Amino acid sequence: MKTDSTRPQRRSPKPVRVRGYEHALTTALAVAWFGLHAPAARASEAASAPAGSSTNAVVRSLKKLSLEELMEVKVEKVFGASKHEQKLTEAPSAVTIISADEIKKQGHRTLAEILRSVPGFYATYDRGYNAIGMRGINIPGDYGGRLLLTVDGHRLNDPIFDTAASGTDFILDVDLIERVEVIRGPGSSLYGNNAFFGVINVITRQGRDVQGAEVAGSVGSFDTYTGRVSYGNQFTNGVELLLSGMLYDSAGAPRLYYPEFAAINHGVAENLDGGSARNAFASISWRGFSLEGGWVERQKTWPTAPFSSADAITIFNDPHFATTDTRAFADLKFQHTFESDWEVMARAYYDYYQLQSQVPYDYLDPFQPVYLNEQLAQSGSVGGEVQVSKSWLEQHRVTAGAEVRADFQLDQKDYDLSPHTTYLDSAESASYFSLYAQDEYQVLPDLILNAGVRYDHFNTFGDTVNPRAALIYQPWTPTTFKLLYGQAFRAPDAYERYYEAGNKDEHANLGPETIRSYELVCEQKLGLHWSASGSLFYNDIKDLIVYQYDEEDGLHFYGNLDSVQTAGAEVEVAAHWASGLCGRASYTLAHTDDHQMGRRLSNSPEHLGKVSLSVPVWQEKVFASLELQGMSNRDTVRGGGVDGFLVANVTLFSRELVKGLEVSASIYNLFDQHYSDPASGDFTQNAIPQDGRQFRLKATWKF
Repeated sequence: MKTDSTRPQRRSPKPVRVRGYEHALTTALAVAWFGLHAPAARASEAASAPAGSSTNAVVRSLKKLSLEELMEVKVEKVFGASKHEQKLTEAPSAVTIISADEIKKQGHRTLAEILRSVPGFYATYDRGYNAIGMRGINIPGDYGGRLLLTVDGHRLNDPIFDTAASGTDFILDVDLIERVEVIRGPGSSLYGNNAFFGVINVITRQGRDVQGAEVAGSVGSFDTYTGRVSYGNQFTNGVELLLSGMLYDSAGAPRLYYPEFAAINHGVAENLDGGSARNAFASISWRGFSLEGGWVERQKTWPTAPFSSADAITIFNDPHFATTDTRAFADLKFQHTFESDWEVMARAYYDYYQLQSQVPYDYLDPFQPVYLNEQLAQSGSVGGEVQVSKSWLEQHRVTAGAEVRADFQLDQKDYDLSPHTTYLDSAESASYFSLYAQDEYQVLPDLILNAGVRYDHFNTFGDTVNPRAALIYQPWTPTTFKLLYGQAFRAPDAYERYYEAGNKDEHANLGPETIRSYELVCEQKLGLHWSASGSLFYNDIKDLIVYQYDEEDGLHFYGNLDSVQTAGAEVEVAAHWASGLCGRASYTLAHTDDHQMGRRLSNSPEHLGKVSLSVPVWQEKVFASLELQGMSNRDTVRGGGVDGFLVANVTLFSRELVKGLEVSASIYNLFDQHYSDPASGDFTQNAIPQDGRQFRLKATWKF
């Protein structure tokens, strides 16, 4: 019998005797290299190929390489594209993988910074939350709900706001990330809700990756400090354990100027940008069983004074404006491959989310000018999933599953403290049931048809069916073409359904957003070191959920209104050497058309350009890295605009200069570029200025 898990199983390295096994080693590596560019059926043909064939030519060319070069040959794999591990060339999506090594060398501090380095992705920051968008769509006020965020396959988007938390409110310290899988395109055929533009699957480190204890700490600009303690091990009885905890504290920018509030303290918010966070993560596994869980609590003060209305003004430069986000999850899983080649996965999970916010308001009442308003949102969810997978007739790999989830608590409250006045008191619940199936059909030795569909039933709005299909063609060993089609949906979250609508009928008719996506991808290997990819994409989005105002009763609500189309192209060139020299460059062109407004969608850059480079400076122990990120101008919600910008980040990273010690020094926004991100309609400001030059020093000691 053999076992499998969400995370790839890795074995401890063993010494290799080169002389005795040189031919076997090179032949095995040749087959691995050939397998990277051809379906499994062609790899099986390689063993019996006659002399002079392309496979033997690959073997002969690989024998000329050094052992160091041969060790570079590896088959890159992804889990999240099909809910099982498969080669990148066979995944029914355009995929980018960011490794732990790249995260360290580039000095990334948060998941948002990691995703900023991915082709086509960009992040905005409104001094409260980070929001992730891709290919021209990142609507201000939507905190990533059109991307599904998972950790080891576990959904993290909360059911109240759909947030894909990617800043200091993310549930993991980035040091615990083994890799990040970025899977573009609709994924609702497997994942259901929120997998609208894509899936971000974060794979965590395991106990064997730590193999002892780690202590890490950093100091940075704005009196920012972090500390982490982790322990991991793989014991002789097969039990694998990882425990970790992290603390973060930052005073934030001491003075932030907003001319919109020039009448109050000359428009300066003083000492109101601070925040703190603490998180914990644990995982334990034995044979086919695994249990993991995480918890994070983040507090943040807001210097921007958003959420003013016609009859209430948020008090600027008031330290009472603060939010606290708490998230937690637990996931128990059993996964096993039986003798009959049936792969079975069953899991049960629990999720918790809470937001507490405090906002000082002036209701323009001369007798009591200041009121302290509090908002509380709290959710609790349980669910389970069963999945089976089996290879069938040597040409099919069939995956099928069922999932059920109950959001048994969806509470929202909005009230003033004194005198106590309630504006919203909603206690709701929701549930859904899903069935999904996928078939990976090897039509020809060089052609794969991947097709899947998922049925979801929501008690809030009814049924939805979402298919996905991919034709994957490899006419030559280093070349892959992918023709992709997918449909996806985003169900209205609890905030959208019940916002200021406790006695309204509009929310009862609120339905899901839908998307139909078409994409043509070409992936090309250029020898052992270089690779290139390009894609053309078109997205047709219907029933976009939009914040609206009811003139009859003066209340705001959310409704299905907008229709948006996105069309564009994306190219990337990447290179990697065994010495650690690596780099990538990408460009994305994305044109969005907002039919409701008759113009380009707000916060939608037409051009995104990125370059990253990491160079070994000394003995593969010291590396210098550079990252350039450029973005064209963007429109704001109110019709203005923000200019484009180019930001440079540099990091000097060292490892094993002292046994077990890693040290890095980073400068972010090296040239102190001044730029802003568009704000949502809830803000008085049209745009929020971003931080200038910053630094960070970090050390990690393993023992």
